Amino acid sequence: MAEWMPLVPVDELPDDLRTQWEATERSGLRDFVRMMAHAPDHFRRYNDVYGRLRFENHLGARVTELVRLAVAGTTRCQVCMAGRHPSAVAEGLTEELVCEIGQPEQPNMTSAEQAAVAFAVKFATDHVSITDADKASLCAHFDPEQIVELVLLCVMCLVGRFSMLAGLQEHTA
Repeated sequence: MAEWMPLVPVDELPDDLRTQWEATERSGLRDFVRMMAHAPDHFRRYNDVYGRLRFENHLGARVTELVRLAVAGTTRCQVCMAGRHPSAVAEGLTEELVCEIGQPEQPNMTSAEQAAVAFAVKFATDHVSITDADKASLCAHFDPEQIVELVLLCVMCLVGRFSMLAGLQEHTA
């Protein structure tokens, strides 16, 4: 981990963030909590908005997770790339499907998933490259509320750039 971004010692975490840290099994996410605890009030607000966008949207768990992972691939955040939410897996998210992100052929993705993933990658890497055709593809599959949710999800997932720069990693046992 980069020395310029130390982790808050566990015994110095505010009670609510300590509870979040204790409830988290993944080492990388635990380190993320400790890093973000340097600004606990802002981190609480981030958690609230991100949690609602990720788990209370109108996109479905599988599309949400594909979009999240598409952005994670652009940020190269190991912690973000390592996670798979069980609800998305229950909706058919497989590693084969995840491996199709960024590939020219995506035979296991629906056309809506292809549109969402393509948009997320462009949004996260070069937003000015988004064409009218990309926008039309989104509109063909998603209503305006879903498009706003998708865009905001992309924005919130870009925090992975910070995690990557700070050197956070997901350690496996």
